[in-house]
Amino acid sequence: MNKRSVMVSVILAAVAVVTPTATAEPANPDGLVAAYHLTTKDGWSNDLQSIVWNEKAKHYDLYFLHSADGAENPLGPRGQDWYHTTTTDFVHFTDQKQAIPASGGHATDGWKSAWTGSVINRGGTPTAYISGLKKTDGSQNIWAVASTDGGATFTKPLNDGKPVLDITAPSASVNRTDERDPYVFTYNGKTLMYVAEGDHIGVYRSTDGIRWTKADAAAEAKIQPATFFRGHTWADNAPIECPVLKTMKTPAGDKQVLFFGAKDASRGETTGTYYTVGHLDANGMFVADTDTQRLDHGPDYYGANFTGSTDISTAEDTITSLGWVGNWNYTADGVHAADNGSGPYLRRLGSYSLARELTLGADNRITQKLKTSDLKYRNVKTHTGVTKDKPVSASGKPWVDRKDTNGDVYGLYDVPNQDAAQKHTLRFRNMAGNYTGRIYIDLWQGGDWVRFNYDPTDGWYNVKARAGELDNSKKGQDSTHYYFDGLLGNGNGYSAQSLVQDQRDITLEVYTDTTSVEFVFPNGHTFTIARFSQSDKQDFKVFTEDPTGKNTVDIEVGDVGR
Repeated sequence: MNKRSVMVSVILAAVAVVTPTATAEPANPDGLVAAYHLTTKDGWSNDLQSIVWNEKAKHYDLYFLHSADGAENPLGPRGQDWYHTTTTDFVHFTDQKQAIPASGGHATDGWKSAWTGSVINRGGTPTAYISGLKKTDGSQNIWAVASTDGGATFTKPLNDGKPVLDITAPSASVNRTDERDPYVFTYNGKTLMYVAEGDHIGVYRSTDGIRWTKADAAAEAKIQPATFFRGHTWADNAPIECPVLKTMKTPAGDKQVLFFGAKDASRGETTGTYYTVGHLDANGMFVADTDTQRLDHGPDYYGANFTGSTDISTAEDTITSLGWVGNWNYTADGVHAADNGSGPYLRRLGSYSLARELTLGADNRITQKLKTSDLKYRNVKTHTGVTKDKPVSASGKPWVDRKDTNGDVYGLYDVPNQDAAQKHTLRFRNMAGNYTGRIYIDLWQGGDWVRFNYDPTDGWYNVKARAGELDNSKKGQDSTHYYFDGLLGNGNGYSAQSLVQDQRDITLEVYTDTTSVEFVFPNGHTFTIARFSQSDKQDFKVFTEDPTGKNTVDIEVGDVGR
């Protein structure tokens, strides 16, 4: 058994026995709305399409996929459309309006459901390249639609509303099924398009944005898994989705960064957002310089998109990213409004992460910093010098909550019925040396829970969760099992390496909202997980092992809004 397997086994050895005290949730099919995260105004939503700076209006245009049939049937007969909103600070967003209809283009060769794509400015005209389903046969193809109002809507289909890249083209997808999620950019005076094609990324070029050919006329022009997923196993992990390419500055020079959606079941990683650092060859084919890394290590940061120029010659010091807080394995098959797994399904479901500012370091790793300066904080409280002998709780008396493999687990903080929308800053220190003993954070919201278990001696941590709203979905218990079991099985969720270890002083940030929990380590490592309870209250509990008797924590907590 390798070191990682040993550590995962140790982390999972103990199961906490905790009684929830937060108030039970109401059962409103339209009531799951985040307090300070972007949430769809109605229906169901998922992938972000583009985040485009609008120089004339001085705001970002942001687009995401939307389903009018709602969360109970997101791929229903009305199809998917694009919604549009704008922002200047990634905290406040304008009213959401339809940008691309679910059905459009040619009477027979147009689309009947608008899927993921991208927006590029062509000659001063914002143009959306979308994938979707053809009206006649439901096949996946690529269309182009121009805007006449500066990017608020896209109403002028190009190529007479017929596909600009048809699945039947000789150079199209090898499997003749997957042809979606086009990302269009310029490189060395050429217009290129990366397309998700199941096991590959197809690369195409065009001189007019309508007629597309292979980027490399002498080769297949497909980016292979050995390149985009370098260092990982691709077997049984298809499909790749949502490719995005940006150029970022590093102390060692400019690098191209390929972002995409995938999973690596061999490592216990469900669908998420990955990135590979490299460069482009003369034809615009991506060449990997590093092994692939995961951007966010939780199960619910997918369909992500990014600011930054679509001109690859423009290098960015930082770019901003948002991800869809969702997972196709449990958010698309019916989520109940109540936490007992009964009653009506949610009609409204879809929220997004806090914006993250991304920086690429000399080690070719991305560091994330959450953009939170424009959030509003209320009822801020500070507790300093909290120890196992001086905990913060209703009684204020020391208590041993449980035993783990290293002995007693002591209570540090237990305050019930707090606001569900909060930020906790937890500064853990050891007064004699490096922090020794695991750190635990338990969150209860209604009858649902999320449990975080971190070992600062080696950097490994585990997150497991339970949501009663996922019980009895349209797939029976498949959704709730996937959320509860993760890919480690038996209710063990997910484990990851934070790269934060052997330190005397460790600060963790935890952002909670009704729809999500975001854990942030001091090195910018993040873990995002969805929540489904409509309760506006939560219990937040902190525990630790303390073999040296010298562990302490300072806690700052505040309610968060916009």
